[in-house]
Amino acid sequence: MKRVSRITALLVIIYLSLIFIPVAHADPVTIQYFHQKGCHDCEITDPIVDRIETQYNTIVISKIETSTADGFNQWNKYGFLEVPAIVINNETKIPKEEITEEKLKTLIDEYLVEEENITEYTTEEVTRKEQEIEYINTDLNLPFAYSLGLFAGFSPCLMAILGFLLSFTAGTSNSAKSGMVRATVFGLGLVGSYLLLGLCLLSFRKSIPDLESFSFVTGVIVILID
Repeated sequence: MKRVSRITALLVIIYLSLIFIPVAHADPVTIQYFHQKGCHDCEITDPIVDRIETQYNTIVISKIETSTADGFNQWNKYGFLEVPAIVINNETKIPKEEITEEKLKTLIDEYLVEEENITEYTTEEVTRKEQEIEYINTDLNLPFAYSLGLFAGFSPCLMAILGFLLSFTAGTSNSAKSGMVRATVFGLGLVGSYLLLGLCLLSFRKSIPDLESFSFVTGVIVILID
């Protein structure tokens, strides 16, 4: 009986973990713009970066002042020699002489298309998993439940208890025929009680179709019965 209870609890945990599958989201495009006050070249690129920032709502621009210690360290780790300088998504480096509005737009558009493809792929993957779960829930529920019930019926604990109860019931009668009748009635009553419980749970499920935790509640009830 303990083994059946553990198997039921494990199945409930697996089912709940499949239900709450997290949906991944693509990260926004990040831009690090290294500049410095009083820099003539920065005064030329500042308006370009400002226009880019107003044209794209899906990017994050960090304007880093290299005259500060932290800003200098961030700028220096990319190996730049001059300011202004730009880094996109911590990988694409654009030195001063290559900063143009057209080039920035081209690179940003490429990153946005790549992120969009990642999002679409993730959505398709999640949809496929949901369809697999739905297939398991609809087409395999009955044979799976029947197999578990059959396995539970032949467990050593349950067979020992049933053997004791049937022998005790048959032993209280005066004849073998009467004992067999009582044992049969006892077995039918036991089966009928489980069928009645199953019908009650099914009616409860039909009355509240949106109850997502129904399997969890059913598993708890089965564990308590065992």
